[in-house]
Amino acid sequence: MDKMREDFEAWASDNGSHPRAVHRGANGGYQLMSTHAAWEAWQASRKALVVTVPDKVMEEDEFDKGHNCAIDYCAEAIREARITVKGEGDAS
Repeated sequence: MDKMREDFEAWASDNGSHPRAVHRGANGGYQLMSTHAAWEAWQASRKALVVTVPDKVMEEDEFDKGHNCAIDYCAEAIREARITVKGEGDAS
């Protein structure tokens, strides 16, 4: 199961939803229409999010290399949450 669906199902289970809110049928869809609608909204909200990360810097020393590496790690973590990352351009 991907991270976004895990996050959604944890939220749906912990927020007073019907006990069967996260049960899915054979086709993978949620059995309750309200859960399906919430899942669609959840996905749309993630798609609308865009995080702009800082530009990388020219690699002059170990600090700069660490800076660029941190940007890459953060961008990857953001992508794993199915959020769009913008601005990872190479240093010029």
